[in-house]
Amino acid sequence: MRVAIVSTYPPRACGIGTFSRDLREALLGADGVSSVNLAAIVRDEVTEQAPEVVARILQDQRGDYAAAGRVLDRRGDDVVVMQHEYGIFGGPDGAHALSLAREIQQPMVLTLHTVLSSPSVGQAETLRALCAEAALVCVFTETARRMILEARFVTPERVRIIPHGGPTELLPGSQNGDATTDGGPIDAGRHVLATFGLISPGKGIEIAIEAMPAIVARHPEVLYVVAGQTHPEIVKQHGEEYRLSLERLVRDLGLEDHVTFDDRFLSIPELGSMLRATHIYLTPYRSREQIVSGALTFAIVAGCPTVSTPYFYATDLLGSGAGVLVPFDDPTALAAVVNELLDDPARLERVRRTAQEVGIELAWPAVGRQTAEVLREAIALGPRSRERRPSTTTLPRARLSHLLTLVDDVGIVQHADGIVPDRASGYCTDDVARLAIVALGLRRTTGEESHARTLALAVAFLRHAWVPAERGIHNFLSYDRRWLDEPHVGDHLGRTAWALGEIVGMEPPSALLEPSRDFLVDLLPVLAEQHSPRTMAFAMLGLARARRAGIGQDVLGDLALRLADAQRANATPDWYWAEDALSYDNARLPQALIAAGACLSDDGLVREGLRSLNWYAAELGVDDRYLHLVGHLGRRRGSSRPEEGEEQPLDAAALVEAEVEAFAVTQDESHARRAVRAFEWFLGRNHLEVAVYDFATGGCHDGLGEHAVNRNQGAESTLAYLQALLALDAAGLRASLPE
Repeated sequence: MRVAIVSTYPPRACGIGTFSRDLREALLGADGVSSVNLAAIVRDEVTEQAPEVVARILQDQRGDYAAAGRVLDRRGDDVVVMQHEYGIFGGPDGAHALSLAREIQQPMVLTLHTVLSSPSVGQAETLRALCAEAALVCVFTETARRMILEARFVTPERVRIIPHGGPTELLPGSQNGDATTDGGPIDAGRHVLATFGLISPGKGIEIAIEAMPAIVARHPEVLYVVAGQTHPEIVKQHGEEYRLSLERLVRDLGLEDHVTFDDRFLSIPELGSMLRATHIYLTPYRSREQIVSGALTFAIVAGCPTVSTPYFYATDLLGSGAGVLVPFDDPTALAAVVNELLDDPARLERVRRTAQEVGIELAWPAVGRQTAEVLREAIALGPRSRERRPSTTTLPRARLSHLLTLVDDVGIVQHADGIVPDRASGYCTDDVARLAIVALGLRRTTGEESHARTLALAVAFLRHAWVPAERGIHNFLSYDRRWLDEPHVGDHLGRTAWALGEIVGMEPPSALLEPSRDFLVDLLPVLAEQHSPRTMAFAMLGLARARRAGIGQDVLGDLALRLADAQRANATPDWYWAEDALSYDNARLPQALIAAGACLSDDGLVREGLRSLNWYAAELGVDDRYLHLVGHLGRRRGSSRPEEGEEQPLDAAALVEAEVEAFAVTQDESHARRAVRAFEWFLGRNHLEVAVYDFATGGCHDGLGEHAVNRNQGAESTLAYLQALLALDAAGLRASLPE
C-alpha cells in the first residue's frame, strides 16, 4: 500500500507536522505499507525539506494545492490522508484545501484535528465540502464523532475513531538521560510541574502561574517548567507579546525560583527526559473546543498524572482516572488539586499507574496498525464520485523586482522609461489604489510582512489625497510631494473605495483594519452621489468586498441599481452595454454588477452583469485564436473592428477578473476557461504573438501596438498584470512554477 499524507511537516514547527512525521513512521512499521510520502504545506520555498516530501504547497498560494493534487494523482499512490486543521490551509476558513481534494482521484481519508461546537458559516461549509470529498473521516475521540454527526458533516457509516499516537520513546522505562531546561539540569529534589508545546494565549499558562503562589506556600520545592517556542503564527501576528507577559507575571508574583521557561522546540529524547522528571503535567487550556492535544497525549504515554481544564479531549482522555479536571480560568481550583495530589503520594501514584495503563494503548505502533486498517478500508471503498474541476494552467509566479523598483516611501512612480522609473511623472492615486489591492494579494499568497508595509504606505497616500471639506480627492502628486490638481471626484475616488473595501474584507490586523474601515465610511456619502459608470463600478467592487463588515450595503444597492438601469436603458442586442463607447477598464462594469448581485442576493443584477460580460468578451474574440482588446483610442457604437490605438494591459486584467468573478458566482467552467485565455494575452495570445509581460524584469509593457510592444513598463501595466495573476490564483485557476 502506497500512502500520501497532506500536512505540515518538519522542519516547520507545528504540532500537526510532528503528528504526521510520527504517523509516517508508524505506518511504515505496519504490515503491507510500502511507502509513505508527503505533500508538505510550507510558509516559504527556501527551507530544505525531507526526501519523503514529494510536493510543496505554499500555504496561501491556492494554485499550489491543485498542482500538488495533480502530483499525487500522477504518482499513483493508493490512498491520500489529509490532516485537517483550519489554520494550516490558506484561503477563508482553510478553503484552499478543497482545490487539492477535488484534484486527486484516489480515495481520501480526512483526519480532523479541529471540530468546533459552533463553527462559523464559512468553517462549516468548508468542512462539509471536505467531508463530501473523503471516502472516510477519522476523528480522535467519541466526542468528536458525536459532534460531526450532530452537525451533519458526514454520515455515521463513514466515520472512524483512531486515537492520537505517542512515541514509544516516551513510555515509562525508556532511557532518555537527565532532565534539563535551557538553563541547565533540573534539580532531582524539585517537584516538577510541566507544560510543553507551542506557546499561545489559548494554552492558559498564566492561569497556572497565578496558581503557583498557593502551591509554593505548601510545597516550596515545586518548579513549574514551561517548555516550547511561541507558536510561529502568534509570533507573526503579535511577536513575543504573550511570552513576555508571562515572564512579567512571574516577576510580579516573585516566582523567579519556581517558574522557568525553556524556549526550545524539544526533540523526543529531550521531551522524554523532561516528562520522566515531571510529577504532575498541567494543561490549563482556556477553551472547551480543543478536540485533540498532542501534548496531553504525549504526557499520558509518558505516564504523567495530569491536572487539566475540561476541554473536550481532556474530558475524554482523563475520564478513566489518568488525571483530574478543574474549572476553566480558576487558578484557585488548580492550586487546590495540585496541592491535594502532592500532599497524598499514594493517590498521586494511583493516578500515575492509570495514566501508564492508558498511555500504552496510545503508543504509535498500535495506532499505526489501526490507521493502516482504515486506509485499506478506504481503498476498498474507492474514491468518492466527483465532477472534475476546471484544470489549472501553469503560469508564471509573481516576480516583483520591477514592482519594487517603482515603489518608494511615498507610493508608486507612475511611468518608466523602459524599466527606469520616471520620477518626473510623480504619483497617481489610481495607481496607489491598485498597489494596495496588489500588496494585499501578495501578502495573502506569500505571507511576507514587507507587503504589509507597502499596504500601510498605500493607505497613508490615499488618506492624504482625500480632502473631506472639499468632498473630493487629489489624483496627481509630483515627485517633490506637491498636489498638481484640486480635489475632485472621478475614477480615482471609486478605485480608492475599491482598495479600502478589499482591505476591510480581508480583515487584517486591527491597526490597519480600523483606519481603513473608518476611511471607507467617510467616503460613503460622496460615493452615493456618483453617476459615472466606472466610478460606480469601482466603488461597487469595494463595497461588495466589504460585505462582512456590513459597510455601505445600502450605497452598494443604490449604485448597482443605477448602473443596471443605465445598461438596460442603453443596451440593444448588438450593443449590450451601459455606454455608447468602449474605452478603458471596460469589463469592470459587468464585474461590478455580478459582484454586487452576489453580495446582495439579487439574481437580476447577476444576470445583467453576465449578459454584458458575455457580449463584451465575444466582441474581443475571447474564444478565438487571439484576444483583440479595444485600443486606447476606444471604439464607438456602430464602428467597425479592429479598433485604433494600443491595446492596454488594464483591459486584459479587467476581463480576467470579470471572468473570475463570473466563475466564482456561477461555477460555470466556461468563465474559468475564458479567464485563463484572457490572461494569456499577457503571454502571447494576441495579434503579435509576443509576450506583453516581461519575464526578465517582472514588469509589463505599457501597450501592444500594431507592430510592436511599448518598451516602457509603468505602474499601471505592471500592477494590472499582477492583479490579474493574483485573481487567477485566488480562484484556484493556476498552478505556479518557479521561474
